[in-house]
Amino acid sequence: MQFVTVLSLIAACTALPAQQGEETQTPLELAAASAYSEENAGLALLVYRGSELIFEEYHNGHDQKRGQHIFSGTKSFAPVVALVAQREGILDLDEKVCETIDEWRGDELREQITIRHLLNFTSGLRNNDSTLHGGGVRNVYAASVACECANTPGKRFRYGSNHLMVFGEVMKRKLAAAKPADGDHPADFVAYLEDRILDPIGCSYTRWLRDEFDNPGLPYGAYMTAREWAKFGLLVRDRGVFGDRQLIPTEHFGEMFVGTQANPNYGLNFWLVGKRSKTPGAPKDIVAASGMYKQRLYISESEDLVIVRLGKTRAPSRFTDKGFLTRLFGL
Repeated sequence: MQFVTVLSLIAACTALPAQQGEETQTPLELAAASAYSEENAGLALLVYRGSELIFEEYHNGHDQKRGQHIFSGTKSFAPVVALVAQREGILDLDEKVCETIDEWRGDELREQITIRHLLNFTSGLRNNDSTLHGGGVRNVYAASVACECANTPGKRFRYGSNHLMVFGEVMKRKLAAAKPADGDHPADFVAYLEDRILDPIGCSYTRWLRDEFDNPGLPYGAYMTAREWAKFGLLVRDRGVFGDRQLIPTEHFGEMFVGTQANPNYGLNFWLVGKRSKTPGAPKDIVAASGMYKQRLYISESEDLVIVRLGKTRAPSRFTDKGFLTRLFGL
């Protein structure tokens, strides 16, 4: 195990006791949680409580400066972009996608799909992951827009990449339509994310996968270090506030963490881990951005926590949310 930083505050692996009149925070068993992560192909475990980095360890040859593919952890950037774009009048969560993707006009089912359906994976579109992930598709946005519906929009949860690829195409067209005369405007989803969110909080990514037409992969494209991903987590935990700026609007903020009838455990690209967890005593408001090979960004407002866990790509692992949370909260 490679030890990088564990502040003296955590010598006993517990949080400081709350001051009189403050809500008591749950003590954290950080050593046990870190050992569990390491034993299950973990690369990094980083924990913020409040504004303080209270724990940071790297394992299995990883280090602080190395970016890791966070796979579907990338999805959690989409609803934040949507909320900011809604504030700016670029889109509305409940507008019909066919207002922008006019190829869908005249299709009885696809005409019903809203942007919200894309973000909560209830669009009804057929899953075409085998095509999108096979490496032979030159334009992943076009392939996703071409998908037909298998179900009535809003009726069934279907996890897959095409929902957010379509959202990427929506953003590209919306941004092109909103482009000012001087041309100084983000051209796509990632440029908009950088300009409105990442740059203001000093957050960067090491790589973002794109197809041959330069379309960024919204569902799985980002590579980040643990510390950089945590910066985004802190912004979400603090309800979009950074310093004296409200970067993410509050009006619809809580909707990211509300499930659907089709899947009560999935909001707008966040897994509602606390609600679905079978771990008694774990905070019910804990949510997660979750990626393949057990990449995790956990956020709990009630516990004032942001936790990043990175896992080794293509490595077998028995890591589970329940196993990790059980050890972290000493349950």
